[in-house]
Formats: sequence, structure tokens, C-alpha cells
Amino acid sequence: MGSALLSAWVNIHSFKISIIDPLKYLKLKKKYSKKITVYKSIEKVKNISEFHIIIFAVKPQIAKSIINYFCSVVRKNMFFLSIMAGKKINFFEKNLNKSTQIIRAMPNMPAFVNEGMTCLFANKHVSNKNKYIAENLFKNVGKILWLKKEADIDKVTAISGSGPGYFFLFIEHLLSESTKLGLNSEKIKLLVYQTALGSIELLIKSNKTAKQLRKSIAIKGGTTEAAINIFEKNKKLKKLINVALKEAYNKSKMLGDN
Repeated sequence: MGSALLSAWVNIHSFKISIIDPLKYLKLKKKYSKKITVYKSIEKVKNISEFHIIIFAVKPQIAKSIINYFCSVVRKNMFFLSIMAGKKINFFEKNLNKSTQIIRAMPNMPAFVNEGMTCLFANKHVSNKNKYIAENLFKNVGKILWLKKEADIDKVTAISGSGPGYFFLFIEHLLSESTKLGLNSEKIKLLVYQTALGSIELLIKSNKTAKQLRKSIAIKGGTTEAAINIFEKNKKLKKLINVALKEAYNKSKMLGDN
């Protein structure tokens, strides 16, 4: 996720970006040497306190060891932005300072192509100026939504955070099963990808709901109705989606409790 955001943010000329990555240090330095400063370790950074925004884009399992480096550098106008799954505001307040400005963000993978969906939550200490900065950072990779309750992050994680995976799974199976009809795989790829893209565009631009559009295609006695009857039999698809969303939601809450 961090890589997706970085690829977009490096082109924002109003920001000076530095990144610390011990694993991808050489690769990042080669790719972005003229646009950003790349460090192999946090010890190499001389003046962390000079930065306005500190972004945490690490695995939750190593968050505690990373955050310890920043305890002594917190200053008045600095704010911390986290895209880590699970780690709550109180984790940062406990390990940094209770009055620290902290924003949690839940972006998703389409940020790679500037079509992401990011949900944001700020603690009460975040200034309007810093909210504006965070908002504009994520507007560069798609759309944003501010949340009123931190608990809602677990809910949006199950929907938009994990959502691309659900669509990819459906498309994956549609591609594989379509080959059994006897068409060339490249033709099937074009058919499926463009159909998925066009359907979403139609839904966004139409004044109709997904249900209305579905019904307008699935006319009585037609091919679409025949297929949808299979999906809808005993409401199996709806029930499966319900169970899957709850599983993702509960997993997100569990990560936050650790």
C-alpha cells in the first residue's frame, strides 16, 4: 500500500518526501533518486523533528519498535499519519504523547491507478490545516471519506479496504470458467475487463441503483435472468457476502485489539 501511495505522491511538487525502507532501499533509491531522499535505516536520519508529517506504513507487528524512535521528536505542528491496519489512535497517544496530532487512514489498492478509496479519522488534536493536508494527499490517489467514529474504520476495512479483493476474485473465476465455453483467453480477458469497467461506469453515471440496472438487464425469460437465478437461489450469494463481510470486520477488530 505504501508503494502505491508513494508512486503518486512523488509527483506532488509542493512536498519534499523522505522514506525509510531497509528492505527496498536500493530499488527505491534507483527509481526515485531525483525526486525523494531514501534512507536505509532510521538511524541515518539526522533531524526527524524537522519533518511536518510522519507516515507509518509498516506491518502492525513491528509498529511498537518503530514508534519508539519518534517519542522524543514530537513538536507542536507535526502530525502522524498511519495506514497500518488495526493500530488505534490510543496506541499512538500512549506511545508518543496524548496531545499528539494523529490521523488514521484506510486506503485501498486502486490507489495504484489513482482510483483509490480512502477513509480518514483524526483525533481531536489535529488542526484544520493538517486535516486539509491529509485530505489533499489522498485526493491525489482517488476519493476520500472522513469518518466520525474511529470504530467505523473496521467497517470500511471490510468494505473498501478488502473490497478490491472481492471483485478480483469474482473476475478471476469469471475468466477461468469462461474458457470452458471455448473462446480464446485473450478475447475473454477483453470481454470480462471491459464489461466490469463499463458496468461500474454505468452505475456511477446512471441515476439508477444497482438493483434497478440489474433488473433492466435480467428480462423475464432471458439469458441474464437464467444466470442470476443461479446466483440468487435460496439467497446463497447474499448470505455468503454477509458472512464474508462479517469475517473481515471481525478480523479487523481483532487486529486492533492486539
